[in-house]
Amino acid sequence: MATCFRRSWIARAGVPALLIALAAIPALAQSVQPNRYGTPPQPRPSTDTSYQRQQQATEDARRQQQDAVRRGEQDRIGVAIDANRRRLEADRARTERQRAAAATPAESERLRQDYEMRRQAYEREREELERQRAQATQATDPPKPPR
Repeated sequence: MATCFRRSWIARAGVPALLIALAAIPALAQSVQPNRYGTPPQPRPSTDTSYQRQQQATEDARRQQQDAVRRGEQDRIGVAIDANRRRLEADRARTERQRAAAATPAESERLRQDYEMRRQAYEREREELERQRAQATQATDPPKPPR
């Protein structure tokens, strides 16, 4: 009777253990070579040292900051040119109103001459701003390689 009990215990414990062992065999076979259809990309060997990468990053940051400063300067000059143009137009309109309301032709002529002097000053200021803008643009453009 004891042998029959042992056989039934072995049978009851052995069947699930056998099933688990059989289920593990395909998993082991798959784990031998997980990527059968291609090879993973190989990392490129880096010839740069960490010091060189840091130097390059510092240089890139400096260059970006300089570019941002130049763009800001160009924007400031553009705003100044627009403000100059608006002042000139407002001055012209005001002078025309004053000339239309002038009591004598001599006063109208004096107002016109005063406006003409102010207009020339506006033009000189605009030319100076345009010159500054051109210099800032030349500093922003990268140097052209020789041919």
